[in-house]
Amino acid sequence: MARRMDVFRLSNRLALLLGLATALRAAGVHGIVFDDRNGNGVPDPGEPGLAQVAVSDGVQIALTDAAGRYHFDAADGALVFVIKPRDWQAPVDARQVPQFFRRPSEDGVADFPLQARAEEDRFQVLLLADPQPASLKEVGYFDQTIVRPLAGRPDFDFSVSLGDVVYDRHELYPPLVESMARLGIPAYRVNGNHDLDLGARDDRASTASFEQAFGPSTYAFHHGRALFIALNDVRFLGGPRYVGGVRPDQLAFIANVLKVTPRDDLVVLMFHIPWFYPNPANNETFRPADRARLFALLQDRPNVLWLSGHTHYQRHFFYGAADGWHGAAPLHEYNVAAACGSYWGGPPDASGIPVATMNDGTPPGYGVLKVDGVSVRTDYRAARFPADYQISLHVPRAAKARTGFVSYYANVFNGHEGWTVESRVGDRQWNAMRRVIEWDPGYAEQYLAQDAMEQPLPTPRLPDPTVCYHLWRTYLPADLAPGTYPVEVRATDPAGTVYTAKGAVRIVAVP
Repeated sequence: MARRMDVFRLSNRLALLLGLATALRAAGVHGIVFDDRNGNGVPDPGEPGLAQVAVSDGVQIALTDAAGRYHFDAADGALVFVIKPRDWQAPVDARQVPQFFRRPSEDGVADFPLQARAEEDRFQVLLLADPQPASLKEVGYFDQTIVRPLAGRPDFDFSVSLGDVVYDRHELYPPLVESMARLGIPAYRVNGNHDLDLGARDDRASTASFEQAFGPSTYAFHHGRALFIALNDVRFLGGPRYVGGVRPDQLAFIANVLKVTPRDDLVVLMFHIPWFYPNPANNETFRPADRARLFALLQDRPNVLWLSGHTHYQRHFFYGAADGWHGAAPLHEYNVAAACGSYWGGPPDASGIPVATMNDGTPPGYGVLKVDGVSVRTDYRAARFPADYQISLHVPRAAKARTGFVSYYANVFNGHEGWTVESRVGDRQWNAMRRVIEWDPGYAEQYLAQDAMEQPLPTPRLPDPTVCYHLWRTYLPADLAPGTYPVEVRATDPAGTVYTAKGAVRIVAVP
């Protein structure tokens, strides 16, 4: 009963917020969504309008009529955008930025061209969290480590950058976008705290530079059987201060777009700041009441996935009743490791690019979202490494014979409590490793090595270690005779895919 009352109160509150948002309408907007068969961007004879396509101002939704026409009273000064339906593509510019949005003309006209493009139930999305260059040199690092290895490969249908597209340097948007254009796929973006205009007068104005470059900071589109919602969850508090949260108009938008989306479709919510507490101290980085409102909107949906960035480590979090989520199954949030890693810092690798290992031991890279109907799978790829490099193994070089409790560790970059991780030494049987929440000792070793350097690095230091949520530990057998032994680890994900890593230990007889 308590749960029902909580949902009832939240629903009533949302209804009030929706009413408030509706009361703020100002200017009439109208236009047509049409089949742009010749690709010139204007409705020509023989190019029919498209019915039942959603158009929005970031709050309310208007569906086009049988002729593709729509009309509604939009918020004054708002960008208006089309919510791309399945099997249609919004135009992209030469930089692969989707042009799904318009600033209405003085007489309130905003037309939206779409082109037919079949979409399979199965598709892949490139997930980029925090590219975050602070200089042209760092744009070059991103280009070398992420873009060039992926350019020309038909692996992905589109990409999503999960915030902090740049590091407070909006003039770096153009070179970064030009780099990513070589991937040849539409590139969607979510704003982050380092994309804000820090001198803005208020929260709404803080995304002006981002929206000038990429369009609205909260929007949606369909692909296959999935609805993707990009949510600006960075609430600007003045200067560099911010907190994670959602405005009433954004909640209204989500509620409205869900009303015109089949209940069984997959809903993917994409944002920058995660909605779990990002460290063991449970420091409050978001407004808990706003998370409860999001839960209330989504908990009756059977297929939901959340995607986030911001933390510069990697974590999978599964919300349940203890967190206030009362859906039929746990809600999965994939907090994707940063493309820039530890802010393009640390010692250089063989190619002269900073190793940028993150403080949980995860190397910089990108996520892969694999969608099959409404089922999802998330993978991770470490930049500058082969695709099968999924485990960092930390084993002592040497250990004393007949000694117990000598530990070794496996950092499974994409791992979580749903994985099975096992190991063996020599030709002995496989045994389960135990998942622990600790520092990755391999990363701690890299971090401490900086203190022994005669000269400080010209790049940022590797940051202080933090606990790793995908670390497993076990112990060397205490009865090993002197000699050198192979150490193997195998990690099996929930889908049954097995990843392996190998090392070695030398057991020494010490008098």
